[in-house]
Parts: sequence; C-alpha cells; structure tokens
Amino acid sequence: MNVSECKVTIVGLGLIGGSIALGLVGKVAEVRGVDISEEILDSARKRQMADVLSISPEETIPYSDVVIVALYPKMTEQFIIKHRDLFTPGTIVIDVSSIKSHIVSKLQNIMPEGVEFLGTHPMAGREGRGIDKAREEMFLGSYYLLTPTEKNSERAVKLLGSLMELLGVRKIVSLSPTEHDALVSYTSQMPHVLASLLMNGFTESSKFLIGGSFKDATRVATINEDLWTELFIENKEHLLEEMDQFEKRWFVLKEAISEGNEKQIYRILKQAKELKEKI
Repeated sequence: MNVSECKVTIVGLGLIGGSIALGLVGKVAEVRGVDISEEILDSARKRQMADVLSISPEETIPYSDVVIVALYPKMTEQFIIKHRDLFTPGTIVIDVSSIKSHIVSKLQNIMPEGVEFLGTHPMAGREGRGIDKAREEMFLGSYYLLTPTEKNSERAVKLLGSLMELLGVRKIVSLSPTEHDALVSYTSQMPHVLASLLMNGFTESSKFLIGGSFKDATRVATINEDLWTELFIENKEHLLEEMDQFEKRWFVLKEAISEGNEKQIYRILKQAKELKEKI
C-alpha cells in the first residue's frame, strides 16, 4: 500500500495524538479521530484536526488501515483489549507510549488473526498536556522509534516508517522492546527524575536567585504526574539500575569536592563538557 492511500484512526487527541493528527491530515487518504470528550472533539473540529471525528470507536476503527492509540500505557492496553474485535484483518495497531516490553508482549499475544500490534515511541514532546498544546510541527527533526518483534511483518515496519516520515521525523530507528526500555530509562526518565528532585528543593528564599541554568535544568519538571508515575513504575527495573549508576557518579563527585580534589573535579567536568559537545 502507498502511504498516501492509508486510512488512519487516532485514538486520544491529546498532545501526541493531536499532533499526529495535525501532521497527517491532508497527507493520507483519511484521518479519523476518536476521543471520549466532546469538548476535545469540538476543539479538534475547530482546528480541522481530522476528516472524521467521533466519540465512537465503532464508527472509526473498522475502516482503518492503521490505528494509533495515543493513550497512557494502561489505558492503551485496556482500550485495545476491549475493542480488539473491531480490528479487521490487515490492520496495523500501534501505541505511542514510552515503555515497551510489557505492552508489546501483552498486546501482540491477543491480536485477532491478521492484525498486527507494533510498538512505537515518538521521541518528541513539549511542556504541558492536552489538545491545546498539539502542534503540526511537533515531530520535525525528531527520532521515531519502532520496536518490532518476530511477530511483525516487513510490510508493517515499512508502512509505519513511511507514515511517520510524513510527520517530518529525521530518522526511524528500530530496536527491541527491551533495548528501548533500557535506553529511555537513561535518556528520558532520568532527566525527569533529576528535574523533579531539584525542583522539590526549591524555597521562596531562592526565587530571586534563579537564572538560566536552574530554569534549563528543571524545564521538564512541568511534568504530567499521572503519566510519569505510571511510566516510572512500569519501567522500574531499568530505571532503578540507572538511579544506582547515577548514585555512584554522584558520590565520586561528592567525595572529590569534600576532599578538595581539584584534579578529579576538573576531570569530571571536562568529561561532561566534551560528551555534551559531541551531541
């Protein structure tokens, strides 16, 4: 199938789902949007986010080549399990959650015959949540991760790659669900952990001394606490390992500062600067 002939349904028109809808509408044969909120659907209509908008999965899913479920991980599982009989043979179902091992294993095993579930993760976002924050250009220049297994066809991987290229992503990367979860525990979850802990040390007396460095370091502390609580727990094995590794690095620097070891402090800071310059 040519990607321009693809009919896509997006379930959940929040920050990610809404941005995908805006990025695909007019570029594929049809975009259908589903949400349980009439208020969100009204907002989507005003922004011409999709060709068809409905509160009913029954009015959208059976007519789709690709179904993108843009909900929290647990809600994604619940939705797909509840509505799996609506998927027709040949349909590709994907999620957009930032943890993969559990959700891929569970959902690939309950798909109807001829229906594929493929785990995906857009490496893009912005502060805030909801449809009002959705932007067509959200994914421009970003990476988009696919986590195919032996249960996925080459057709599904190629079609999803082509679909996401319509969003302006810079590169499609394929890796296993386990590799994905280990990597994002460091690159995504740890920054949110550290920003939150740093922000939780804030006091009114420090307010007038806050500059760019503090604002940069705590940018992602404007967090969706419902989502990130779920993500931390679901990926706790990998996240706890990263926290242990961070603790070791923390104590090396702490000891160097305590002992006045200028060479060690210099080495740590220089190494960090050089690594940062490479990315």
